[in-house]
Amino acid sequence: MCTLSPKSVFITGANRGLGLEFVKHFLRLANPPTHLFAACRKPDQATELTQLASENGSIRVVKMDVTQDEEIAAAVAEVGKVVGDDGLNLLLNNAGVNQQEQGIEPLTREKMNYHFDCNVTAPLLICKAFLPTLRRAADKTEFSCSRAAIINLSSTLSLINYVNKINDLRYPYNSSKCALNMVTDILAREVSPDGVLVAGIHPGWVRTDMGGPNGMIDKEESISKCMNTFAALNKDSSGLLYSYTGDIFDWNSGP
Repeated sequence: MCTLSPKSVFITGANRGLGLEFVKHFLRLANPPTHLFAACRKPDQATELTQLASENGSIRVVKMDVTQDEEIAAAVAEVGKVVGDDGLNLLLNNAGVNQQEQGIEPLTREKMNYHFDCNVTAPLLICKAFLPTLRRAADKTEFSCSRAAIINLSSTLSLINYVNKINDLRYPYNSSKCALNMVTDILAREVSPDGVLVAGIHPGWVRTDMGGPNGMIDKEESISKCMNTFAALNKDSSGLLYSYTGDIFDWNSGP
């Protein structure tokens, strides 16, 4: 397996849950990032993240609400000043929302729009904003998460046949993650010629605030295996959806 060693990483939703766990695991790499940008909406409330940053000079806590274009632009400018001509190696679109209500009765336009804004539009526009600095880091002969890559966190609940099998009725979350898969596929085809790898990953059903207490795995297992999967990605990985275990999912049929 290849070694994961990006010099610069940008993680959205890094204040808690899987995002914070990603920050911790990147710090544990044999060659941790020189610049680890940890973005969240309210840094003043991100106690554990800011404590980590005070102890590790490589971490930069970035204020960014993924639904606010001006904050995305400010984050891109901040990253650009730090990484310069080296560019950004890895963009990890981790931030997302998942309201647990099932069925059509509690559904509203606002709930659908909120999920699509956070889970689809936001990561796509963040990708667009960071593409120039990702392209600066790219090498068309080397496709990897250590060179120039975008990873979008998806879910098996985005997969039509799987959702049908378990009879999950979450309209906003499931449909928004399904749309994110399409974004990943289209973006991969557009930017692969530039040397930028784009893939999706399902981190498992994890015991977090979002995943709930009944999740099948803990954060440590999920992110440890995600990191191993990141290390193995290459040019042939672009446009695919992976499990945290490294298995590839069919976009439609599921596990």
